[in-house]
Amino acid sequence: MCATGAIPLSPPPYTAHLEAIPSFAFASSTLLGGLQLKTVANTLNSSGGFCAGSRIIVDHQHINSTSFVFSAVVLALLAVSTSEGINILRNTLSILSTLQENVHAIRAVLDPVEALTIPSHPASPIIHIHLRSASTSASAKLPNPATPVPRDAPSFDIAGEECLLQDIVDEALTQGMWTTRAQRLRRQELVEARLSIRLAVTAALSRKECERAAGVIKAAVVKVVTKRK
Repeated sequence: MCATGAIPLSPPPYTAHLEAIPSFAFASSTLLGGLQLKTVANTLNSSGGFCAGSRIIVDHQHINSTSFVFSAVVLALLAVSTSEGINILRNTLSILSTLQENVHAIRAVLDPVEALTIPSHPASPIIHIHLRSASTSASAKLPNPATPVPRDAPSFDIAGEECLLQDIVDEALTQGMWTTRAQRLRRQELVEARLSIRLAVTAALSRKECERAAGVIKAAVVKVVTKRK
């Protein structure tokens, strides 16, 4: 189950085997034609998954689809890490509630900071931190369906924000908190992604440790932004 596979909905032994894997370990997507895709690439930071549907559709996926849709090959190291990740989630269900408590603790400290905006979902353990800017207001015009580019897309001072965010990262490091800017390849996307500091929340820390880390980031943001004004 760790390698990507195409599985028909019948015979029953396949469905019985799938039920032994916790559903929260997979990101699911249902496409037209009754094909269901599940992947562990995002949820377990690995690769692999499976697709399920009628035998005709599954056979088509198996034989004719491109490798990024179906591939029978997965690295052994990723297969082992995926299997171990599923075992941890299945045997230690409390780890998910602990993770959510830590996410809420960090958001409770950072959300009120006026200099920041956080576009991440409130439950997401991956938290992106943006600098608040007057240029982030959305356009009132309707989008143009002929192009994916939004009308009057907000523009940002990429070089200036990159410098500010790096100063925040450096300031936090001097206080014993290591974080990083989200790294992206510029000029590779039709619409440039906003610069951000990326936090990866873990269940391995206590709530107090998370609050302390968020407090360091908050102090670094206030110090750097105030200095630049």
